[in-house]
Amino acid sequence: YVLNDTAGVWLRTDYEGIAYSDGDEIEQHIAEIIQNAEDRSVLSSELRAHCTDWPTTYHLSSQRSNLLRPFSADLQGNILEIGAGCGAMTRFLGESGAQVLALEGSLRRATIAQSRTLDLSNVTIVADRFEHFHIDQHFDVITLIGVLEYAGMFSTHQDPAWDMLRKIHALLKPHGKLIIAIENQLGLKYFAGAPADHLGQAMYGIEGRYRKGEPQTFGRQHLQYLLQRAGFDHTRFLLPFPDYKLPVCILTEEGLHRTDFDAAELICQTITKDAQLPTSTHFSQERVWPVLHQNGLLHDLTNSFLIVASNDPPVATESRVLGHYYSTDRSPPFCKET
Repeated sequence: YVLNDTAGVWLRTDYEGIAYSDGDEIEQHIAEIIQNAEDRSVLSSELRAHCTDWPTTYHLSSQRSNLLRPFSADLQGNILEIGAGCGAMTRFLGESGAQVLALEGSLRRATIAQSRTLDLSNVTIVADRFEHFHIDQHFDVITLIGVLEYAGMFSTHQDPAWDMLRKIHALLKPHGKLIIAIENQLGLKYFAGAPADHLGQAMYGIEGRYRKGEPQTFGRQHLQYLLQRAGFDHTRFLLPFPDYKLPVCILTEEGLHRTDFDAAELICQTITKDAQLPTSTHFSQERVWPVLHQNGLLHDLTNSFLIVASNDPPVATESRVLGHYYSTDRSPPFCKET
């Protein structure tokens, strides 16, 4: 890899990028907002003021980083972020103080991510496709946030998701951790009529209509099978609500099993915070979540998964946490974590 002085990112001299974009106008707008911002931090009030529609909210909102806040103590050493996008999560990882290598297939997005982390000397941006990415280094933490579902679009392997996880396992240090965030193919909001995130059609994932070369999500059991087959001995599933994109609440397995803790009540408080939920749904999610909780089905019908996979069992401190609730859509001094 060589440093491209114009883009500020590392890439192979013959690299042309991948065909993945939110659209030229949208991404140019995001790039200009970040370039003109004086405060590019995670909790920047300046960037939050530009969150006026879904694309700007997704790329600039401080709520994005809530997903990784439960793992703050683990974000040390060398971190590889696969699929950096426009740098929202890259910024949070960089602010953690770790040495971050962020990999992004789109050259334009990699350039935007570099701009978002311009003042962080501990962050390096590489533009390359994951299947062509080669490095001798091994990592303490690897993140795969909203990326695994795209494995089939950029790989010719017969089982692209498993192949990606297998390669990631080989990049981890012996006690390293992989953090995955992905939509649940069987998420409750999709039964309620919300369109599939990547293809825009209702019931597409639930009916298993995925075709070769399309984005594909998975249910809990299949994800666990893929991870175990890829070599991970231990997996821990956390549940982000309303989903992993802009999470407000993250529940742990311990929280789901405690009879004196009302997990469903916290979930219900997040429903109206889902920016992608249709105005009309087939049923009231507020009424359904408590019923699912009573019947032990939250794990299987959660909207998204937040997964920690490793070869080490969870430590005792992790099992004592019931859940996390965040208020990060305010001025920085008033942001809260419960």
